Amino acid sequence: MTALTQTPRYPYWPITRDRRFALPGGARVALLIYLNIEHFPIDVPFPAHTIYPGTQHMVPDILNYGWRDYGNRVGIWRMMDLLSGLGIRASVNLHSDVCREYPELIRAGEALKWDWNAQGRTSADILTNMTDDQVRAIVGETIDTIAQATGRRPKGWMGSHLAETPTTPDLLAEAGIEFISDYACDDQPFPMRVASGDLLSMPYALECNDVPGVLGKGLTARDFADMLIDQFDEMYEEGATIPRVMPISLHPFISGHAYRIRHLRRAFEHITGHDGVWLATCDEINAHFRATCEMTVD
Repeated sequence: MTALTQTPRYPYWPITRDRRFALPGGARVALLIYLNIEHFPIDVPFPAHTIYPGTQHMVPDILNYGWRDYGNRVGIWRMMDLLSGLGIRASVNLHSDVCREYPELIRAGEALKWDWNAQGRTSADILTNMTDDQVRAIVGETIDTIAQATGRRPKGWMGSHLAETPTTPDLLAEAGIEFISDYACDDQPFPMRVASGDLLSMPYALECNDVPGVLGKGLTARDFADMLIDQFDEMYEEGATIPRVMPISLHPFISGHAYRIRHLRRAFEHITGHDGVWLATCDEINAHFRATCEMTVD
């Protein structure tokens, strides 16, 4: 397969240009909640996003491992209660090793009718310097494991740390993946160039994301919730003429703490209290776009 290195994966297409994208029922904003449910092996150094970098080089790094594991043991259950109480279904970026390490999480997510997007096997699956055959193997194993655990093949992919090789989108389309969440460059989905088949770019959040926001910028729980409210209020006004997708990316080891849940609840109650808001999942947005918009790329 030839890498598409001479032209970009997508053309410049400003949101002010007519894209013929509308939301169901005339909604202004589609709220899209990503939950990143991840597995961090205890026998390798932590790659990034630690609560305390002073022990990051240690193997095992018990301090940071325990902080991460809190998300899967405690934090995720708070987030389940919050989202289900407001009628919000999550789109989960899932490390497939979670299916083996935390099967109860998969059963609970299935009961809540969550979407499952593949995210590699573990946090150590950083694709950047891999060969095509190595990427194919990881993609195939990840898809098969999630399909076996949930009864359905994931339609979406997000790379660990949003990492790709130059040919990763081609290999994902080849494997039957329909959308990718690595490109946080737009408020609407858009088709991408791939060597064969088709692939949709799904909006993803790097600003409305608790890793850059809380860990990177030091936002308090109140600040983060206020940011989400401000983001929604502005997009809701814009959505009267140009519909928007508002992704929010959350990690249970950060947002699943009690003092943050309280403020997230305030933000989500504000958003869901408005008319014209579609509480959507990635799979729903993907299906709606494909049914109503062209998948060709200029």
